Amino acid sequence: MKYTTERRTRTRPKTIDGTTHQVDEQYTVRVPVAPPDRDAQALAAVTGLAVLIVTGAIVWSTVAIGGLLSAAFNPAISYGIACVFDATWIGLMTLEWIARYDSQRASLPRRMGWAALALSMALIAAHGAVGGFLWIGIAGAAVSLVAKSFWAVVMRTTEARLDTATAQWVAAERSETDGERALVAVRRQLERSKAKAREEAEALSSGGSVTEIEWRTPATGGLTADRLQAEVEDAAERIRTAQSAGSGSVRTDPDSGSVKDRVRTLYESGTTEPGDVVRALPDANPETVRRHVRTVRLEGGYA
Repeated sequence: MKYTTERRTRTRPKTIDGTTHQVDEQYTVRVPVAPPDRDAQALAAVTGLAVLIVTGAIVWSTVAIGGLLSAAFNPAISYGIACVFDATWIGLMTLEWIARYDSQRASLPRRMGWAALALSMALIAAHGAVGGFLWIGIAGAAVSLVAKSFWAVVMRTTEARLDTATAQWVAAERSETDGERALVAVRRQLERSKAKAREEAEALSSGGSVTEIEWRTPATGGLTADRLQAEVEDAAERIRTAQSAGSGSVRTDPDSGSVKDRVRTLYESGTTEPGDVVRALPDANPETVRRHVRTVRLEGGYA
């Protein structure tokens, strides 16, 4: 058994003149050294070797496929696109590793990874055939096959094997967790839809209603629905007055005139509260009087 010496720190009480404080103290201790984990070292070495092989496969396929594509396209673009083919099966192999505890989910990236590898190998072999070196192209294609096969063996060797019952238990746990995640996403979508519905309802009940719409173009001068309604009723009042005058019943009341004019006269004389104006004009419609009061206030009281 091998040992190593370590320096550690601990606290201890120290008393001077009757006053005690906790102070740090350095001390050494011998601790046993665990034997090296040869399995972990071997796995690290194999993983490094696999990375090296995959790197070589990527370089070779990029050169070969890029050379094939550059015969018809810009070389810079061709070599950039050439990286996609090997990067695809590498990415799919990574997804297969992530789903290693679920054989059903891992089957799709596994099949697609081998299909992507076959396409990459075909293009590498085609590059050799176009240059008159078919066997060299086939040998180059075998580099990618060796790289993926080596990774597949590493994954199969190091992955955890689950029996049927344990696999079913893991699937049930994953299904429950996935259901909770899906429920969170659905609730988020529902809350977003509810918020949007509330905003639309508020817009329709306030800013979108006829009584609250306000036009602010220079041509209307800030015309509101209340002012528009008041103008319409004022015009109707004038029509009724004209019709009465035309039938011979001329009004001699000094307060005669349109409701809006009478409201303006009262407003300019100091009667500005809607209730007071309504009481001063008992023969007029109270709602019409109140709308005219609001209109006259917006106009500043003067025509």
